[in-house]
Amino acid sequence: MEQIDFEKEGLLDGLDDEQSRKARLELLERLADDGCELEELRQATEEGRLVLLPVERVLAGGGKRYTQGEIAERSGVEPELLEKTWRALGMAQPPPDRRVFTKDDLEAAEATRQFLDAGIPEDEFIQLSRSLSQSMAGVAAAVGNAFADALLEAGDTEAELALRYAEATRELTPLLDRVVRHVLLMQLRERARSAVIGESELSSGKLAGSQEVAVGFADLVGFTKLGERVPSEELGMVAGRMEELASEVAEAPVRMVKTIGDAAMLVSEEPGPLVDAALALVDAAEHEGKRFPPVHAGLALGDALPRGGDWYGQPVNLASRITDFAVPGSVVVSKDLREAVDGDYDWSEIGSRKLKGIRGQTELFRVRRAEPGGG
Repeated sequence: MEQIDFEKEGLLDGLDDEQSRKARLELLERLADDGCELEELRQATEEGRLVLLPVERVLAGGGKRYTQGEIAERSGVEPELLEKTWRALGMAQPPPDRRVFTKDDLEAAEATRQFLDAGIPEDEFIQLSRSLSQSMAGVAAAVGNAFADALLEAGDTEAELALRYAEATRELTPLLDRVVRHVLLMQLRERARSAVIGESELSSGKLAGSQEVAVGFADLVGFTKLGERVPSEELGMVAGRMEELASEVAEAPVRMVKTIGDAAMLVSEEPGPLVDAALALVDAAEHEGKRFPPVHAGLALGDALPRGGDWYGQPVNLASRITDFAVPGSVVVSKDLREAVDGDYDWSEIGSRKLKGIRGQTELFRVRRAEPGGG
């Protein structure tokens, strides 16, 4: 293999001290010996991700590479469906003649064929792929941050950090695979416990398109204005803490669907536990202290449509609008949810209000924990 003159190619530009140049050269030579082409090295250097290139190669795995057509032929999945699936996963579509797909990609395509053979409709499988990609993107970000914090050491050279990252990825990824599988199976088990398949579903052979569900939104009051006064790092810590608090109160049958900036969306097939979770979240935010913004929450009950792990429909929109109406530190609910909840709570009738984007008037109630000894 012809030796590459990395200095002549400009890949050492911008490095002034001899130690940095030596470390960069060592890393480039290792990657070149490992099969990286010059263009790949140049692009990674220009984009400032040369240090992470060894990690990319560990995650991609070794072995034979395939074109999209070869993946389709070997797996029995039509090229058009493969393309739709990879786009749903957020992956860029490579040129037809590029051998960029790995053994893992082939095995995933073969699994796709088995899903289809089992009767999963193509559009449902595409939606499943999109939902998995969106969820795993958050997991990948969290894992990447954890790796970075644990492995980065002051005074590291590019070569030292790159090789340490790659080695840790090689050792820890199999463990992560087991953890992710465990969490997925645990969530599937909880869903199976709460799912209901009645006589109508058995006779028709189809699950109901929508189902009654209690939906809640909770967000931080004044979060946008807070961003004008505090550094972005502190703002990120506040949003992260809000996500942690929402996760902690979301005990089965309550599930946290997603976070959107400073807001968390919770759902439950049982409205009572959702009320408890919302009250607990408001209390938890108050206990964070004066530097943490108060939380307000809005809850509604109605028929919603589950799609890709998210929910759509009237109670989702209504709960969001009620949240906008609720004052700091309060939980406000719709009439339907109020009438569906049993248990010891203190209710205050707010009356009918016109909410933005909601047709007609909406009867609202504020809910609090019952005072000890109250009647």
